[in-house]
Amino acid sequence: MNTVDQNLISKESGMLQIPYKDYVAIMEKVQEGQRIRLVKDQVIANLQGFLGRKISIAEVSAKIENARTDLKKAEAVTQEKPAAKKKAAAKPEVDHSEEETASATLAVPDGVEIPPIKKDISAHFNELDDSGRLFSVFKQYYACLNDACGGTVRVTMKDGICSLWNYDEWEEFAYIDMFEGMLRIAVDPRYTDALESLNLCEVPRLLSSRHNLICVQVDGLNNTVLQVLVKAFEEVGLTAG
Repeated sequence: MNTVDQNLISKESGMLQIPYKDYVAIMEKVQEGQRIRLVKDQVIANLQGFLGRKISIAEVSAKIENARTDLKKAEAVTQEKPAAKKKAAAKPEVDHSEEETASATLAVPDGVEIPPIKKDISAHFNELDDSGRLFSVFKQYYACLNDACGGTVRVTMKDGICSLWNYDEWEEFAYIDMFEGMLRIAVDPRYTDALESLNLCEVPRLLSSRHNLICVQVDGLNNTVLQVLVKAFEEVGLTAG
């Protein structure tokens, strides 16, 4: 008899209970739920260690929702301003010693000191997206990561791709660029299961030639992506097994 057609039979009554394939599907859901709870507990434990107090998943979600609200306000302000005309001449190379101060409309979590972002990074974002929307989303991730990670996050850029670094270990843990009008975030393949429900996409050639990565596209602050980035920060040096 084919396994998927077998049924579970009560030992006491000999009566049919549920199809075997339904039982297998239920057990898979149970295992997935256990895995999700484990990831959630690990993220909360990391935040508790950083903040020095207990924190609930509701507080994490509240931070994300507050950041989303502030981002929408920033986008509304940007849309009211007339679009700046692009310069016809090529822009001169920006001095990397100059750093951009945080925008007045950027929501930074209370008590968090955000390292400045170099002007060449903001110039690159604004050249490809003159609305400023994607750069605002990028800064939201940057602010939340510095709030949630147990250390300092830094960002550098090369060939149009931003690298996120664990500053204490000085090691890259994620890469961000723009693709099809969205942010494209690349991380180690060991996070595939956590991100599989989102919009996975191709890896940039410049990265795929040097690293084994997966990419996901986002157009706003996403709780799942943020949790994966926090985990990637904590697990620098590990490779997919």
